This record gives sequence, structure tokens and C-alpha cells, in this order.
Amino acid sequence: MTSFFEHQKHSFRKSYLRNLIQLASSDGHLDETEKQVLYEIGAQRRLKTWQVDELLADNSYVEVFIPESHLNRMNLLFDLMRLIYADGVVEDQEVAYIRHILSAFSLSQNVVAELLIMFKDG
Repeated sequence: MTSFFEHQKHSFRKSYLRNLIQLASSDGHLDETEKQVLYEIGAQRRLKTWQVDELLADNSYVEVFIPESHLNRMNLLFDLMRLIYADGVVEDQEVAYIRHILSAFSLSQNVVAELLIMFKDG
């Protein structure tokens, strides 16, 4: 039996990964390297492979999930940037999605260019 708090943590993890899946799918193609990164992040977030599989198979639209804490927002931003470079190609749709996230985080749009430069070389 799971407690309320365990359920809340699990829901957070799934919503977190859904944001990443939306970014990876925003260019209309989910590359194998992007999938690999999604599975790695899922494992780091204590999601089982079958749970990541379910999230990948779910094509329904979901609102962008905005974590409450600053730390979780920065972790999400880091993982989004890690994912944007997974296939070696940064698409305009992916940059637009990052801009949307930054707007939801109330961060300046100028940050996007700086993040792209910082993450380009790893």
C-alpha cells in the first residue's frame, strides 16, 4: 500500500519526465539517443523501465509541469538542456519549447542563448 506522499513523489517523477518527452518529441521525431537519455533520467528519478515505456507510449497532450522548488526547476532545466543535445541536432521547435519553459519559470528569454552556448560543448 502506498502512502499519499509516495503517490505524490511518483506523480512528480512522471510529470517531470513528461516534460522531457514533450521536448524530445517537439521536432516530430524521437531519436534513439533521445530515448536512451530519457531512460537514463527516468532511472535517476527512480522510475522503472516499464513506467518510462508507458509514458513514451502515451501521446496525449499534457500541460507543462512546473516544479515548485527552485532546485527542482534547475534540475528540470538541466535535464531539458541535456536532452536537447542528445541527438546532436538542436531544432527550432526544441528551442521554442525551452523558451516556453523559461517563460513559465519567469526567467529571461536571454538565458536561452546562454544555455545553448554553455551546453553545446558539454
